[in-house]
Amino acid sequence: MNVLLTVLRRAALGVVCATPCVAGAQRGTWALTNARIETVTKGVIEKGTIVIRDGLIVAVGTDVTIPGDARVVDLSQRTVSPGLIDLTSTLGLPAVAASDGGGRGGGGGRGAAAGPASDPRFTGLDPERVAADELHVTPADAKATRDAGITAALVAPGRGALRGLSALVPMRDSASGNDALRSPVAEHFGFQGAQVGYPQTIMGVIAYQRQSLYDARRHGQVQDRWRTNPRGVVRPDNDPKLQALVPVVRGTLPAFYEANNENEIRRAVNVGKEFGLKFTIVGATEGFKALDALAGHPVVVSVNFPRPALTTGWSYRQTMQHGSGDSAAAARETAKAIEGNAAVLNKAGIKFALASGGARPGDFVANVRKAVAAGLPADVALQALTIRAAEMTGLAEALGSIEVGKIANLVVTEGGGVLADGARVRAVFVDGERYEIAPGAGASSTGEKLP
Repeated sequence: MNVLLTVLRRAALGVVCATPCVAGAQRGTWALTNARIETVTKGVIEKGTIVIRDGLIVAVGTDVTIPGDARVVDLSQRTVSPGLIDLTSTLGLPAVAASDGGGRGGGGGRGAAAGPASDPRFTGLDPERVAADELHVTPADAKATRDAGITAALVAPGRGALRGLSALVPMRDSASGNDALRSPVAEHFGFQGAQVGYPQTIMGVIAYQRQSLYDARRHGQVQDRWRTNPRGVVRPDNDPKLQALVPVVRGTLPAFYEANNENEIRRAVNVGKEFGLKFTIVGATEGFKALDALAGHPVVVSVNFPRPALTTGWSYRQTMQHGSGDSAAAARETAKAIEGNAAVLNKAGIKFALASGGARPGDFVANVRKAVAAGLPADVALQALTIRAAEMTGLAEALGSIEVGKIANLVVTEGGGVLADGARVRAVFVDGERYEIAPGAGASSTGEKLP
């Protein structure tokens, strides 16, 4: 399909499928009874019932009538939370080869290893790249993600200066772009240079991005003029790269800007302000060093904590160069500061979501627990993994909390809520379809009995 037509079609539609859309799926009707329910937006119900029909939540509460056709599951001693949403995933995409170009951030980023072999068509300068058109999640990858309690992921290319258009994908077996909840969600930017040719340095990357945005602004103006009255006006070229950026410079499509270290954060904010972008900073590993720059802007904080030696802030460098000489102690202090990043942002009043940053699914929740141990309130952490993440994708009315009318993306745990120490995920619902997770089992199933 012509790339330009694809971009225009998806931008016009906005939502590929706002409700579960897998043809022929047998979801049926479920009644989850006697559960402790973390609704996120309506408090905690200590012993309640959730009714699911056709993939949607149709009733929640302590006094719920159970439909006669429902499959009843007793969840005594279990907790039900909204399914987690990861806003930093490359799952199911061909990778862009890593380069030694400029702009290497301290946060590790989402490297080329997080996907199939590199696709030679893509250089990381591909704003017209549509993730939904090439996406294919394998059953094994979907299962590994679900087993961690993640029920939806924002999939975007993981490297480059102008990366392309992301898609929010439910973690169903063999999910493709046709299953996307929304596409496009955002245009994704970063600071990695090209592997070959221009731009390779950090300043070259920024110059390339700025020029592309100026060109897109001009391109949109010329297109509008021609559409309004084409007589006597030279028809503008069809340029897929610029066309993909037009809604970004007009503020109708968000820009997700990956920026991990302090300098990257400040540079990304400056570009966003210069062009009046509707931007979100993604990564923000050293956000605690740039609170003034982040104030008033949405942030996605990655919890793939880097090794202290990879941080770039002046405080760390000075400690290492002028401190007592105890590099191990300095590294411990730096690790403590990085794990406390989200807590500092929360105290400063900065609203953020939490994301894996490319960490393995099994490490994602464990890293969030480290952030909680470092001072982030547990209820804020759960919001940051659910409703706040849904808000940043524009789908807060469909996802992110346990409320009537929302999609039944749920995680069932024992040993406390999903963020509790020692909690174990025992079942996950995606679009109202149940996947059980047996202790120590290597596969998910959709059987009737919860272990």
